[in-house]
Amino acid sequence: MNTLTVPRKAKQAVGAITKLSNTSTGEVRVINVEYNQLDPLLRSSGFEDGDVDDSETGHSPYPGNTNQLLFKAKEYADYLAECQGQMPEFVNPKYKDDAKTQFKKPTRLECMMQDFPSMLKGKDAERVGFTAVPQNMVFSPVKNATEDGAKLQAKGTHPQCAASGEADQYFACRNILKSIGCVIEDGDEEEYKGVKVVFRPEIVVKAEAICCPAEYKEIFVNPEKVRISKNSSLVIKGNGKLRIESLDLDGALVIDCQEFATGTVTDVVVKNKGWKRVAVEEGQDGEKTNEVNAMRGYRMEKIETENITFQKGIADDCVIL
Repeated sequence: MNTLTVPRKAKQAVGAITKLSNTSTGEVRVINVEYNQLDPLLRSSGFEDGDVDDSETGHSPYPGNTNQLLFKAKEYADYLAECQGQMPEFVNPKYKDDAKTQFKKPTRLECMMQDFPSMLKGKDAERVGFTAVPQNMVFSPVKNATEDGAKLQAKGTHPQCAASGEADQYFACRNILKSIGCVIEDGDEEEYKGVKVVFRPEIVVKAEAICCPAEYKEIFVNPEKVRISKNSSLVIKGNGKLRIESLDLDGALVIDCQEFATGTVTDVVVKNKGWKRVAVEEGQDGEKTNEVNAMRGYRMEKIETENITFQKGIADDCVIL
């Protein structure tokens, strides 16, 4: 079994991958320990400071569990047949404050898939590991209310709220394009409901167009000739065969290469007013704000957009605007 992990701040509300040793049997296993149990476990095991950040890396020595798990199918099936899929039970109460006298929400009984290593025996227990990757490329949960996210960010922890999840998605696309040679300007920091994020430039490549990072070069064939300003928004969609040979974007552009179509973008320069975010509050203007916008703290105002569409049966040098 292998777990995909990311760097984790000490006491961050993310399970941690640890290597535990049984002092009675000498058995060692790599397994997830939930964040509410990690600090007490460390303190009771001789680590007086508990879960603290390393002075050199700035992160906890115990990486965060993303619950992206890789199993060897046969052994996995064998153990499931033996245990009938039953995992150890676990409770993680959420309290309103540090006094821990009132629950923030109802507490539930859980059985967690990441506890699977606890079922392994003998040599199989030793065949468990983890792979560590940068968090901003693979892991950005949206699990907190915006108010709670702002408090976490103020403490130096990722907010894990709606705004940060969206911003991290754009960052991942920008980072991939930069890695292959595209010229991407970094946008300015913005703040909504106390959460600070960098959205721009917003780049969305739909799954039907590109499925994995290695495929980006199939569309961006001359990445050094692709320039995207910090005020831009780019959306690529459609499962046709698209090639972007050269593009200078300063504004908003949507490219749709439809099914069975082929399209080539060459020497295209787009400059327009683009899209911008407008802060919103629930109940603004005497109406109930859209729930999604209220949760994020903003709405998108699409002022001006350039659309390029490629359709089946039309020569790939023909662009429909």
